[in-house]
Amino acid sequence: MSNDDRIAKWRARREAERAAKATHGDLPTELALVAATAEPLVSGGDLESDTVLTFALDSLRRLPHETVGDRRQIYDAIARGIERGIEQIDPHPDYAELRRRQLRTIIRLLEADTRSGIDIYVAGFRPTGFTEGVTPLLTGYQRRKVRSDAEKISRARREALLADEAYTIAIPEDEEGDLMHLRDLMVRIDAARAPRSSHPMHMKMRAWIAVLRYQFALLRAESRLAIVWTMVGPAVLMGLISAGYFLSGISSVLNMDVATFAMTGATTWIMFRTVIFRSSMSFHAHRALLNIHPITPSMIGLMQGLVQMLAYAGAFVVLIGVGYLAGLFSLPHKPLAVAFWIVCMGIAAEAIGIIFGALAVVWHYFPRFAPAIERCMQIFSSVILVSEQLPDSYRPIALGSPLAHAMQLMRQAYFENYTSDDASPVYFFTGLAITILIAFMSQWIVRSRVVPA
Repeated sequence: MSNDDRIAKWRARREAERAAKATHGDLPTELALVAATAEPLVSGGDLESDTVLTFALDSLRRLPHETVGDRRQIYDAIARGIERGIEQIDPHPDYAELRRRQLRTIIRLLEADTRSGIDIYVAGFRPTGFTEGVTPLLTGYQRRKVRSDAEKISRARREALLADEAYTIAIPEDEEGDLMHLRDLMVRIDAARAPRSSHPMHMKMRAWIAVLRYQFALLRAESRLAIVWTMVGPAVLMGLISAGYFLSGISSVLNMDVATFAMTGATTWIMFRTVIFRSSMSFHAHRALLNIHPITPSMIGLMQGLVQMLAYAGAFVVLIGVGYLAGLFSLPHKPLAVAFWIVCMGIAAEAIGIIFGALAVVWHYFPRFAPAIERCMQIFSSVILVSEQLPDSYRPIALGSPLAHAMQLMRQAYFENYTSDDASPVYFFTGLAITILIAFMSQWIVRSRVVPA
């Protein structure tokens, strides 16, 4: 090395010392240099712990390290440099915390090996348990980063939705060809169709029909067992209700035969609860449809509920027809009135499903309590019994739910010899109107929080 090189190196070192003292003036020169050279540890976005380990070992080799106090000063200088780098560059908080934890873990491992008499200053040294100690740190950081990126995307989508703007994302290069092919197909499909009205009402009607067809396609694509359950589910509940009466030696309830009485309550209730859960679940399960402009969460929920109502209408017809031929059930006295009350209860179920879906958007743990709420509603909805079977003092409790009134009015229309003295159509329709109003307000409030998938 020539004299000029030595002079240049000395000047560079002096400049580095002056800069280090200017930043860390309360530290000795050597420790100030350690702190200054530790600042870049957080600047490059490097995730590897080996970088911090190598820097810590190099600093220990260059400076006095015989006592715990000497090593502690070096560790503190490195930590101070990292904090200084964080203040200057302001990296992501998770990355800054990763570097802090890596340094603390490395210090703990180095000190443990030093106290065990292991020579930590040999070339290529790695502390005992180094990989096991730092791997969870990196794994946790990557997991938090993925969650943070997902939240950032969700927030950007929500802001675009509130601003009524299209949310765009960068298309990966390997998917650009597929996107171009899809665009060409859509252009050809549009060219082959006749011109359509662009009136907002016509566009909404087409969207409703499209969502309904989509829900029917989903129902058809479900397993055969799921479709068969639309028949088996009411039959199971009907058997449980009937068994309780038959074991008690009761063959009729207020001039209603037990089998038909149980069938009307069981099938209607299974339809009611299925519409609720399918409608509320659709708020999250079909968020991809929200990328299509006219479609809203409530539209998806309503169409899902309508499909389930139509499926259970078929189940009603099959059960009544087969049961009548088998001598199990009687035919309805007023079929249109029975259908009217079943449809009204289905509308109430759709409204409750939208309310449940809106609550699930605000509080993600709410669906865990929905089955318990449904069981409580079942007890007070005249599914198993009617209010006339109870003493007068207990009847108001059984009639607290508007659904109980509709259920008894439906049975009144079904059975010629049964007349409900307690059920009130006004009470039911008042409760139905309030439920629909709450459903409308709740879906309007949470609309901005349901982002497309």
